[in-house]
Amino acid sequence: MGKASTRAQNKYIAKAYDRVNLTLPKGQKDVVQAHAQSRSESVNGFIGRAITETMERDGSGTDVVNRDGGAGGPREAAERTGEAPAEFVARAVETQAKRDQSSLAMGINPATGETLDKEG
Repeated sequence: MGKASTRAQNKYIAKAYDRVNLTLPKGQKDVVQAHAQSRSESVNGFIGRAITETMERDGSGTDVVNRDGGAGGPREAAERTGEAPAEFVARAVETQAKRDQSSLAMGINPATGETLDKEG
């Protein structure tokens, strides 16, 4: 990425997002990175999801994390990762196909969660 492109991206991020500095005990960063990677997520995506899910579980809603009331579509998700929408969707499909393959290997229908009939 060129200098102008980096500046433009940083300007957009500063305007559209809040930053949080997270401090973890030594060694915990590697654990978090490994967990996020095992779920095909970025560390930022995992932390954001953890916050959102915890707030939902606590009954606080997600209005602080997601002021527009939803996760948005592929375009918004792609913007969060810095990808073009087509690249984001292609990666999402590839990731889901891998998850489906794992479910099928365990005898589970990935769409329904039901156990597959071993004879069919």
